[in-house]
Amino acid sequence: MAAWGLLHDRAAQLAPLLFTWFDLGATAIVLLIAGTLLAGMFMFIRIASDDSDRYKVLKEMVETLFGTPAHLRQQPENNADKAIVKSDKSAEAAIAAFSEPCPACSETVTERDSNCPSCGLQLL
Repeated sequence: MAAWGLLHDRAAQLAPLLFTWFDLGATAIVLLIAGTLLAGMFMFIRIASDDSDRYKVLKEMVETLFGTPAHLRQQPENNADKAIVKSDKSAEAAIAAFSEPCPACSETVTERDSNCPSCGLQLL
Protein backbone atom coordinates (compact mmCIF):
# COMPACT_ATOMS: atom_id res chain seq x y z
CA MET A 1 0.00 0.00 0.00
CA ALA A 2 2.84 2.30 0.82
CA ALA A 3 4.29 1.64 -2.63
CA TRP A 4 0.98 2.62 -4.20
CA GLY A 5 0.96 5.83 -2.21
CA LEU A 6 4.51 6.66 -3.31
CA LEU A 7 3.65 5.92 -6.93
CA HIS A 8 0.56 8.07 -6.65
CA ASP A 9 2.54 10.92 -5.11
CA ARG A 10 5.23 10.63 -7.81
CA ALA A 11 2.57 10.71 -10.58
CA ALA A 12 0.92 13.70 -8.93
CA GLN A 13 4.24 15.54 -9.03
CA LEU A 14 4.97 14.64 -12.67
CA ALA A 15 1.47 15.35 -14.02
CA PRO A 16 1.75 19.17 -14.20
CA LEU A 17 5.19 18.90 -15.78
CA LEU A 18 3.94 16.47 -18.46
CA PHE A 19 0.90 18.58 -19.21
CA THR A 20 3.07 21.66 -19.57
CA TRP A 21 5.33 19.97 -22.13
CA PHE A 22 2.31 18.55 -23.95
CA ASP A 23 0.69 22.00 -24.08
CA LEU A 24 3.88 23.59 -25.38
CA GLY A 25 4.30 20.92 -28.05
CA ALA A 26 0.69 21.16 -29.23
CA THR A 27 0.87 24.95 -29.36
CA ALA A 28 4.09 24.78 -31.38
CA ILE A 29 2.52 22.36 -33.86
CA VAL A 30 -0.60 24.53 -34.27
CA LEU A 31 1.51 27.66 -34.77
CA LEU A 32 3.68 25.85 -37.31
CA ILE A 33 0.62 24.75 -39.30
CA ALA A 34 -0.90 28.27 -39.16
CA GLY A 35 2.38 29.84 -40.28
CA THR A 36 2.66 27.39 -43.17
CA LEU A 37 -0.88 28.18 -44.31
CA LEU A 38 -0.25 31.92 -44.05
CA ALA A 39 3.00 31.67 -46.03
CA GLY A 40 1.21 29.57 -48.64
CA MET A 41 -1.51 32.19 -49.03
CA PHE A 42 1.04 34.98 -49.45
CA MET A 43 2.95 32.94 -52.02
CA PHE A 44 -0.27 32.16 -53.91
CA ILE A 45 -1.22 35.86 -54.02
CA ARG A 46 2.26 36.80 -55.23
CA ILE A 47 2.11 34.20 -57.98
CA ALA A 48 -1.41 35.22 -59.01
CA SER A 49 -0.50 38.92 -59.21
CA ASP A 50 2.83 38.40 -61.02
CA ASP A 51 3.03 40.20 -64.38
CA SER A 52 5.44 37.77 -65.99
CA ASP A 53 4.31 34.75 -68.00
CA ARG A 54 5.96 32.23 -65.67
CA TYR A 55 2.69 31.30 -63.97
CA LYS A 56 0.34 31.87 -66.90
CA VAL A 57 -1.74 28.74 -66.35
CA LEU A 58 -2.21 29.44 -62.65
CA LYS A 59 -3.18 33.07 -63.37
CA GLU A 60 -5.76 31.93 -65.92
CA MET A 61 -7.27 29.54 -63.39
CA VAL A 62 -7.49 32.30 -60.76
CA GLU A 63 -9.03 34.74 -63.25
CA THR A 64 -11.52 32.08 -64.31
CA LEU A 65 -12.52 31.42 -60.69
CA PHE A 66 -12.72 35.03 -59.50
CA GLY A 67 -13.28 37.02 -62.70
CA THR A 68 -14.37 36.69 -66.28
CA PRO A 69 -13.07 33.53 -67.97
CA ALA A 70 -10.48 34.00 -70.72
CA HIS A 71 -12.75 32.75 -73.48
CA LEU A 72 -15.43 35.32 -72.54
CA ARG A 73 -13.07 38.31 -72.27
CA GLN A 74 -12.78 40.63 -75.26
CA GLN A 75 -9.43 41.59 -76.67
CA PRO A 76 -8.01 44.81 -75.15
CA GLU A 77 -7.31 46.37 -78.57
CA ASN A 78 -10.95 46.08 -79.57
CA ASN A 79 -12.14 47.47 -76.22
CA ALA A 80 -10.03 50.62 -76.55
CA ASP A 81 -11.32 51.34 -80.05
CA LYS A 82 -14.92 50.68 -79.03
CA ALA A 83 -14.57 52.89 -75.95
CA ILE A 84 -13.32 55.79 -78.06
CA VAL A 85 -16.15 55.37 -80.56
CA LYS A 86 -18.71 55.10 -77.73
CA SER A 87 -17.40 58.23 -75.99
CA ASP A 88 -17.48 60.19 -79.27
CA LYS A 89 -21.05 59.05 -79.97
CA SER A 90 -22.21 59.82 -76.44
CA ALA A 91 -20.62 63.30 -76.58
CA GLU A 92 -22.34 64.01 -79.90
CA ALA A 93 -25.63 62.70 -78.52
CA ALA A 94 -25.31 64.88 -75.40
CA ILE A 95 -24.69 68.00 -77.49
CA ALA A 96 -27.50 67.15 -79.91
CA ALA A 97 -29.93 66.38 -77.07
CA PHE A 98 -29.78 69.94 -75.73
CA SER A 99 -30.45 71.70 -79.02
CA GLU A 100 -34.12 72.68 -79.43
CA PRO A 101 -36.14 75.43 -81.09
CA CYS A 102 -36.95 78.64 -79.26
CA PRO A 103 -40.64 78.72 -78.20
CA ALA A 104 -41.08 82.27 -79.48
CA CYS A 105 -39.23 82.41 -82.82
CA SER A 106 -38.30 78.76 -83.54
CA GLU A 107 -34.59 79.60 -83.77
CA THR A 108 -32.35 76.72 -82.58
CA VAL A 109 -30.94 77.30 -79.09
CA THR A 110 -28.60 75.19 -76.94
CA GLU A 111 -28.10 74.76 -73.19
CA ARG A 112 -25.35 77.40 -73.31
CA ASP A 113 -27.81 80.12 -74.35
CA SER A 114 -29.52 81.92 -71.47
CA ASN A 115 -31.34 84.20 -73.94
CA CYS A 116 -32.47 83.40 -77.48
CA PRO A 117 -29.91 84.89 -79.91
CA SER A 118 -32.58 86.10 -82.39
CA CYS A 119 -35.51 87.34 -80.29
CA GLY A 120 -33.88 87.78 -76.83
CA LEU A 121 -36.39 85.59 -74.97
CA GLN A 122 -35.00 84.56 -71.57
CA LEU A 123 -34.69 80.76 -71.44
CA LEU A 124 -34.80 78.63 -68.30
